[in-house]
Amino acid sequence: MRIFSLLLLTALLVSGCGGSSSNDGSANNGNSGSGQIGGGDNGGSGSDGSGGSGGGGSETPDPIPTPEPMPDPDGTFADQMLTAVNAARAVGRNCGSTFYPAVAPLTWDAKLQSAAQVHSTNMANYNFFNHTGLDGKSASDRVTDQGYAWRSVAENIAAGQKDIDTVMTTWLNSPGHCKNIMGSNYTQMGSAYDMNSGSQYNIYWTQVFATPQ
Repeated sequence: MRIFSLLLLTALLVSGCGGSSSNDGSANNGNSGSGQIGGGDNGGSGSDGSGGSGGGGSETPDPIPTPEPMPDPDGTFADQMLTAVNAARAVGRNCGSTFYPAVAPLTWDAKLQSAAQVHSTNMANYNFFNHTGLDGKSASDRVTDQGYAWRSVAENIAAGQKDIDTVMTTWLNSPGHCKNIMGSNYTQMGSAYDMNSGSQYNIYWTQVFATPQ
C-alpha cells in the first residue's frame, strides 16, 4: 500500500515543499511547515513515525528577478547537490523541535534524478508550484514511472532560490524538508531544477529521496 504525504512551505520571496511516502502501510499526508506559513502535517504517521494534523493559510511570494545561470543538471550538478545533502546529513541537527542525529550518506540514482527533472520542468513550463502534477501524479507516481521499485519515497520542492546553497538553507530551515534530508530510512536520492523566465518564480527545484525494494 503506497500512501503519499505533502509538506508545503511558502515565505516571502522563497518557497519550498516536502513530502514522503512509504508502501509498508504507513502514511503522511499534509502540510509540514513548508509551502504554507503555519502549515503542519495533515495525516497519519510516516515511515519514520512522524505525523499530526493541521494546516495553515498561505502567503504567496512575490516574483523575484531571474537568477544567475547555473550548471546544467549533469554530473557537476549531481556532485554538488549530493555533496550538500550528505554534508547536512553528516551533522546532527534540529528540524523544528525534533533532533535528528547524523545519518549515513546517500548515493545518487539516475532514475530519481529523472523523476525530479520531470517535475521541475513541468512546474517551470506550466507555471505552478505543487507536489501534485497537472496530470494528477504524485512524487511516488513519478518515481514509479521511471522504473524505480521503491519501498519509501520523499520529495522536497522549492522555487525562486538562485543556487544550491540557498535552496539547501531554505529546506534545512523548514522542519518538514529538513526531516526528509535527514531521513535515516532513505538510501538514495536524485535532484533537478529547471528555469523559465516567463514563470512566476523563474527557477523550480525538486529533490527526491528513496529506498529501493
